[in-house]
Amino acid sequence: MSNKKKTFSIATLGCKLNQYESECIRNSLEKNDWIYKPFESGADFYIINTCTVTGKTDSRCRNAIRRAKRISPQSTVVVTGCYAETQPEKLREMPEIDILLGNSEKQSTAVVLNRMVEEGTTANSYNTKAVSGNDVFKMSIDNFHDHSRAFIKIQEGCNSACSYCIIPRARGPSRSVGADTVLKQARILESNGYREIVLTGIHIGRYGMDLDEDMDLAKLVKMLIGATSHTRIRLSSIELTEVKDNLLSLISESTRLTKHIHVPLQSGDDEILYAMNRPYRSSEFAGRIEEISHSIGNISIGTDIIVGFPGETEERFGNTYNLVRGLPLSYLHVFSYSRRPGTAAASMPNQISPMVKKTRSKKLIKLGKSKKFDFLKSQVGRDELAVVQGPKRPSSQFSRTLTGNYCEVFVKSPPGLKGYLMPITISHYSRGRLYGILMDTVR
Repeated sequence: MSNKKKTFSIATLGCKLNQYESECIRNSLEKNDWIYKPFESGADFYIINTCTVTGKTDSRCRNAIRRAKRISPQSTVVVTGCYAETQPEKLREMPEIDILLGNSEKQSTAVVLNRMVEEGTTANSYNTKAVSGNDVFKMSIDNFHDHSRAFIKIQEGCNSACSYCIIPRARGPSRSVGADTVLKQARILESNGYREIVLTGIHIGRYGMDLDEDMDLAKLVKMLIGATSHTRIRLSSIELTEVKDNLLSLISESTRLTKHIHVPLQSGDDEILYAMNRPYRSSEFAGRIEEISHSIGNISIGTDIIVGFPGETEERFGNTYNLVRGLPLSYLHVFSYSRRPGTAAASMPNQISPMVKKTRSKKLIKLGKSKKFDFLKSQVGRDELAVVQGPKRPSSQFSRTLTGNYCEVFVKSPPGLKGYLMPITISHYSRGRLYGILMDTVR
């Protein structure tokens, strides 16, 4: 590399898996003496790690690409991720993009940029294919820039065929990271001060099914707890049909696995669930949620719902609304259905108008807020361990903390505690927020 150190910035859109992979790229570049800079301050290279889960996300990706070139017109803009994987032809029409790398090439991003600089080649002349095809699971990480919690990728891809989803095309079939690799990564992150690790992937409930050894998600979590001293473990989104009894026993019994699960529902109407190709019916989903809520005290259960799927009549939307209203859920993520090219649902009849989607979304979002506030109020008076995340604004006297059951609690805290697990007492609720008192013991 030339004597002048190169600068770079990364914009990450989408899921925790993308965040993990962006951090791997950042770590790799910094180990080669590159200098990371905030997005708005300008850089020699911009890396845009894209998502394509909805049309709105596609638009946000394109906006980030254009903004990078406006900030630094002479920069090299590198675009990777799911949008780059599924719609490369559309992105090649954007003059702002210099290098396009799909998900299969993402792990080579740092290699591509290092070789370009070392060899003095331009984006137009560099053969990115020459370095593609590396083992995606060789991506590793030492720390997360400005994050109080760390993520570990344990799985990639999806074997499901939900009719609305483009992710299997973007990420490929389900593959598990070997347990030894996951354990090594967890030990490194704990030794570097992280006190909460989030296990992430596209379909983590299928963890271990493709490995030679007898392995599943619950066994991996148990191994992680044994391999670390005090860092707690959190699961990212998991299908409810894959929340097995052995995993629930761990959540119930272990102080190191958070009492929090996020399980996508998508619809509460059986006809819509069938059209979505989801692997359960509404009564099965409801029964399992009730069982989990009753068996594990004070657990936080969140879900995803897609509004306006093709064929969703007012009656069918009402079935979803009524089902969700009666379930012990602590928060909702509501999405308007977005047609994804190449999916079965994109060509289905009876597509729903944007105005109807908007109206229905607002109704469910309002219900979700009510459920969230009720759950927050139920936490007043409880003692919890919470990760200190720092203030939302530098001038704020309150720091955000996150409890094991996924409640944000604002506390007055001295500087220097970001990332620590701290005991707190939740003192009161006010205007949609929980407030607490920080105790003395650092963990």
